[in-house]
Amino acid sequence: MKQTAVESNPPDVVKANVIALVDAFERDVQIDHSSGPLVRLMTRLARHSQHDMEMCALALVQKQWPNAALAVLDVVESRYGSACSIDYHRAGAMRALGKLDESDALAKCALAADPTNLEAAIFLASNYRERGQLRAAAVVLHDYCQGAIARNETDNLLAALRFLSESVEIDIAAELCEAAIHSGLDDPRLIAESGKLALQLGEFELACARYKDILARMDRPHEMFSAQAISQTKKFTDPDDPDAALVFSALGAPGLSPTARASALFGCAKIYDDLGNFQAAAAALREANQIIHAERGWDEGEWSARVGRALQPELPRNEQGIDLNFVPIFIVGMPRSGTTLTAELLQKHPQVRSRGELNFMRQLDGYALSAPSQSRQDAVRHSAEIYATHLLRDDERFCFYIDKNPMNFLLLDLIFASFPSAKVICCTRSKGDVALSLWFQFFTSPLTNFCYSFVTLNRL
Repeated sequence: MKQTAVESNPPDVVKANVIALVDAFERDVQIDHSSGPLVRLMTRLARHSQHDMEMCALALVQKQWPNAALAVLDVVESRYGSACSIDYHRAGAMRALGKLDESDALAKCALAADPTNLEAAIFLASNYRERGQLRAAAVVLHDYCQGAIARNETDNLLAALRFLSESVEIDIAAELCEAAIHSGLDDPRLIAESGKLALQLGEFELACARYKDILARMDRPHEMFSAQAISQTKKFTDPDDPDAALVFSALGAPGLSPTARASALFGCAKIYDDLGNFQAAAAALREANQIIHAERGWDEGEWSARVGRALQPELPRNEQGIDLNFVPIFIVGMPRSGTTLTAELLQKHPQVRSRGELNFMRQLDGYALSAPSQSRQDAVRHSAEIYATHLLRDDERFCFYIDKNPMNFLLLDLIFASFPSAKVICCTRSKGDVALSLWFQFFTSPLTNFCYSFVTLNRL
């Protein structure tokens, strides 16, 4: 007979309980290598609710104890019966064990039982993405988003759309975003997301319309950087352009945060530059960059250490290599030095495919460096295998694949350790031109925090 569910504790109590349970288990394991620690953990869990036990299983997976997590989930199921949440947490444990097919199957069961489960949808899509199966990942998220639109679940829809656009397919995310708006969902955040995606895809008229809608409807639209976005949608030639007036008016909005004011100033500077008013553009840029430099700062010591490591590699080379039937090409250099143009020119060759600016190499760098020294060779090899799947994906095959993330020059040690046969193209441009071009930009990545001061730019 299944037990009646015990009432769950408030979230802060659950968190404290889970931390205490897992900490006690880990201390126990250090002195007792038998099954005793797991038995004692089960005893401690006996008085806890189903939710608390599932959260304990989740924490065990995060702490790299997937087998213990599976044992806890078996007890939960025997005590309370099957549930889609149990399948979901089992999927996480199976992924930690490297059993991806089993993980996929469990995540599918959880999602089939509860189609509103955002975590299960993103988890399953992540599984596919990690193996380069972007089409399968896109199908999962496309189906989930369509359901969220039908259910008017704006928060979950936005989360799924952002994952889809950042990790899988931006054009599919944009299509779904427009479908949601046309279905009657008019949440300002959704409209802003539509504008952002349209801007990234070069659909400038749509982007401008969406951001103007935000300006007209929100109490604090400039915190969403709408004015700067409008400035990016066209080249301004008429000082009386009403869109220019919208951007300029942003500076007079009450209660602007420093970052929002800086964003508006970058937008004004772009328009002034388009109109040939270079003195006004320089004044706006000077204030905008001063604000962001003061807000974010720049850690020169960390930067120097990272550059030094790239020049004097610490990671062991993947001498055996992996079986590649293609050559990876990394186009690196300072931002605004011509990496995008170089990739576009190379991709004109029928045997070359550009994957844009990938961010996976930085994630893999942390994984390789955190591995114990005796297993770093295996970590480098595994990193190469993961990265190769993201280059190949599940579409047509090419002889050369390009990653044009300019900041990969900070990761040359991992690149050459993982792919001894990789080709690296380093783009250079006049230092003054690069510095001035960077000074015009408002970046989101902390890696580019050096851009907001000519003093720091001069040190690079």
